[in-house]
Amino acid sequence: MANKILDLFGSSTAFAITIASLASSTTGVGRQSDILDNSTSREQCVRIWAKIKQGTSPTGNRSAYLYLIADDNNGTNHRTDGAGASDAALTIQNAPLIGVMRNKSTAATGELLYGEFLVRIAAPKWGIILVHDTVVALDSTAGNHWLRYSYVSPEVQ
Repeated sequence: MANKILDLFGSSTAFAITIASLASSTTGVGRQSDILDNSTSREQCVRIWAKIKQGTSPTGNRSAYLYLIADDNNGTNHRTDGAGASDAALTIQNAPLIGVMRNKSTAATGELLYGEFLVRIAAPKWGIILVHDTVVALDSTAGNHWLRYSYVSPEVQ
């Protein structure tokens, strides 16, 4: 009988990123996560889940955007858009877009934006950036948001 290659799913892990009260931006100002080390496990794909709670009186037909940070793991690390090593403010310039979470045309205070994205990560280290343009800051309670990831690896059966 021939072998099959099936997906093996890693455990779901939270990103270290502070998005409570993240200000809205139309110029790419957002927040980056801590950089994750992929140099030993060399995973190629990751599934990212997001739950973002909008703030008070957001504007409709707006979005939250996730971008990918790649890090070459050199002695002097070269990271997308000059990202740092840890959770901090960052303005995107050239980071590749992972996905978009769009709100309703009649957006209301506290509505949730959900996203699920499958991403190829061809880098020894990586992270994400979250930017949104809903016109108001995101909800101020950290526990009302989450960004999580799980590696997806091929496994011979």
